[in-house]
Amino acid sequence: MNNTKRIKQRQEREFFAHHMLLHVAHLELETAKSTEIGRFNHCLVAMTFSALAIEALANAVGSRSVDAWSDFETCSPLAKVRLLAERLGIQYESTKKPWATLRYLIRFRNAIAHAKPERILEERVMREAEYNAQLFRKPPSKMEREITLSNAKGCFEAVHNLKGLFTDALPVEKRFGIYVDAWSGGS
Repeated sequence: MNNTKRIKQRQEREFFAHHMLLHVAHLELETAKSTEIGRFNHCLVAMTFSALAIEALANAVGSRSVDAWSDFETCSPLAKVRLLAERLGIQYESTKKPWATLRYLIRFRNAIAHAKPERILEERVMREAEYNAQLFRKPPSKMEREITLSNAKGCFEAVHNLKGLFTDALPVEKRFGIYVDAWSGGS
C-alpha cells in the first residue's frame, strides 16, 4: 500500500526575458572583474546581453503601460525607451546618464548584430623593447577597442538603472515582476 500523501501545487509566473539577460550579463561581468583570463570574452558577453536586455525590458514595461503595445514591436529599442520615458513621465536627457550610455549600448548592439569587415592598418614607431613586447599583438578593430571592463560595467549599470527608473514610474499594481523575477503559488 502506498500511503504517500499527494499534494497539489500551483505556481504562476509571467516570464520577462530581461531578468535572464541581465543575470547572464551580471555573471559575466563578475567573472571579468575577477580574472584576466578570458576577460575580453566575458566583457563582450556582458555588454551584448546588457544591450539585449534593453529591448526585453522595454517590452515588459510597455506591455504593462501602453495599450496595444504590439503596435510598437517593430520600433527600435531606442524608440521604445523614449516612448516609455515620455509615457511614464521620466525626463529623458540624451546626453546624461543613463540615457547616453543606453544610446551607446544600442549602437554597440547594432554593430554586433550587423558586423561588417574592417580593414585595419596600424603603423607606429617604437623602441625595440616595446616592439618585442608587441610582436604578437594583433591591431584591434574599432569594435574590439570598445569591449573593455569599464564599458561593460557602465553598460550593465545603465540598464539596471533603467529598470529601476521604469519600475518606480509604473503604478504600484503594474510593478510585480518588472524589477525582480517573481512568482506566486500555493497549495
